Amino acid sequence: MNDPRLPRTLYFVILLMGLLQWVRVYPLLPERMASHFSFDGTPNGWQSKEAFFTGMFVVIATSAFVAFLIPLLMAFSPDNLINLPNKKYWLAPERREETYRFFGAQMGWFGCGLLFFLLYATWQAIKVNLPHAERFNSQGMFQVLVGFLILTMFWTIHLLRHFYAVPDFPPSSNREQGWK
Repeated sequence: MNDPRLPRTLYFVILLMGLLQWVRVYPLLPERMASHFSFDGTPNGWQSKEAFFTGMFVVIATSAFVAFLIPLLMAFSPDNLINLPNKKYWLAPERREETYRFFGAQMGWFGCGLLFFLLYATWQAIKVNLPHAERFNSQGMFQVLVGFLILTMFWTIHLLRHFYAVPDFPPSSNREQGWK
């Protein structure tokens, strides 16, 4: 699970599926779309179709920033700018590359979850604007939001557990290295 290629591939498959869906329904949508909804699913904000999709592209780009740019920026940042538990241990030359691979894979997985959440929310808004529209599924949106927040909580715990865990070394060795 430390190989960033799998989450990157999955991210682009999810993104491609979402974009193809957008291309398919774009001509069916009205020029003025309901774009914001109250908790009960009633539309309470509208915008042009072009503004809606431009906004969604910008929002979706944030997931790409999280999944790909943050790990890249971290890898090229000086150590003093990186906030990481047991930083001296994890950024030691013999572990540095594997640390960045792990972090890149984890950010890729998080980016996949974020992208799924954003595409789901976008699809819910799009469905309301299609001919023979159904009501905005605020209950489904809430469930996906709760699922994403639970995923985020477990992902954060996994990340912290990984970086707080340092193999045991003789106590004198730890003090000399400054690892604990």
